[in-house]
Amino acid sequence: MTLKQSDSPVKAKQPSKRRPKADIRQKLLDATEAVVRAEGYAAASVRRVAREAGVTHQAVFYYFGSQDELLLALLRRASQMYREQLEQVLSSQRPIRALWDILMDNSATSLGIEFMALANHNEAVRAEIARNAHEIRDLETRAITLHLAERGITPKIPPLMVSMLTNALARLLVQEASLGIRSGHEEAERIVEQSFAQFEANASLGPREIDALVDALTTDPSAFDG
Repeated sequence: MTLKQSDSPVKAKQPSKRRPKADIRQKLLDATEAVVRAEGYAAASVRRVAREAGVTHQAVFYYFGSQDELLLALLRRASQMYREQLEQVLSSQRPIRALWDILMDNSATSLGIEFMALANHNEAVRAEIARNAHEIRDLETRAITLHLAERGITPKIPPLMVSMLTNALARLLVQEASLGIRSGHEEAERIVEQSFAQFEANASLGPREIDALVDALTTDPSAFDG
């Protein structure tokens, strides 16, 4: 039997070679982040980002409108990713130590330092950083408050101050280290580590053991090695 044209087998539809818009947008953001991390926000010009992403500079204007909007979009993406990471570590068994570790991660903090510098010249970036900082500080404070309450601990320092001091010291150390300044860093990190050891031991040791532990940590940091 001869097949009619309408009865002929249907050819499989070939997948489109056109890249989805979301992919191009993410590719531009990835290229922008790479440039900002390597050379600073000032180097992230429209043409430079387009070249790194392998697209025309018109694509940047199409997806973001301007260089300022591109950098603002990168800030928002980085803030969301950091918030998700922070929520995960703050729900761990050692949220304060985990907070310190994430703040001391140069890859996470260095990008924030660039945006702080950009905020001096960009009102929209400054407003976005301020809004995000309020939300992050509130998130940290609530997590620390809950953690202390679950352990039955009445803090000598308000949880809000724990958040502020932890952020301040960690950012200072990261920023100075990026400049090659390391004077006092080893001592500061040792004190922080001893504080964590004392705090974490408080969950399972009685008062006498805690006093002995504090004495040992104060006089001989290697007492509990091994």
